[in-house]
Amino acid sequence: MVERRRKSNKLVLDPGFEAGLIAVDLLRILKSRYNYRKLSTITGLPVSTLTRYFTGKTIPRGSKTKKLLESLLSSVNIPSLIAQKIRVEDGVSDLSQVMLDPNMVKILGAHVINEFAGMRITSILSIDILSIPLAAYLAMKTSRGLKIISHEPLSLNGDSTPIIFVDDEWEFARSYWLVSNEGRRRESILIVASQTPSPAFFNSLINLLAKRKYELGGFFSVLAREDHLRRMELSPGIKKSYILLT
Repeated sequence: MVERRRKSNKLVLDPGFEAGLIAVDLLRILKSRYNYRKLSTITGLPVSTLTRYFTGKTIPRGSKTKKLLESLLSSVNIPSLIAQKIRVEDGVSDLSQVMLDPNMVKILGAHVINEFAGMRITSILSIDILSIPLAAYLAMKTSRGLKIISHEPLSLNGDSTPIIFVDDEWEFARSYWLVSNEGRRRESILIVASQTPSPAFFNSLINLLAKRKYELGGFFSVLAREDHLRRMELSPGIKKSYILLT
């Protein structure tokens, strides 16, 4: 069945309809682990309702949607799933098995939408290659703009803006590129990362966003380093969310 979607024109992430689309994706993942009776116990919803969600006949709406999403997430030990898939070599964490797994992308998407629902977000910004699938999934499901960070300019019409910074480790100048369409005049951006970036790069990015008069609506990272977080210029009012902290 073709999924019927209503494009959201709201600037605030809708904890009803938008979260409902992502909750159904999570429900379909959990259906491979649990039967309908167990899912009914987890969510408090009758089997008949869950069946309609699963088959796409209807989408959860209204204030009950966030409760559904929270109940489904409570049955998933996300930190444990991620810890099992992370590979560490010479002190470097490889999250490719996490961030390139379609089901993990949907589970993380459910976590992010639950964390930031109700906040003013107009665009999703992926700041590393591994976070692009998650950012794209969130942008698609919530009808928000998508921005990415690239190691080279990807367009010639002014949509790629250089970010120049001094590398923390090697102390030489480097440049990345913010690739985006201009979008709305008053952008409020949710930054998505696989792991916390270099503070020097991140702070240069924040300065660029400020020059463009873009507001930072929130920051999410799957894996966060405490020493990086302390050096990143995130104002106290910015919501920060991460799953694992090292």
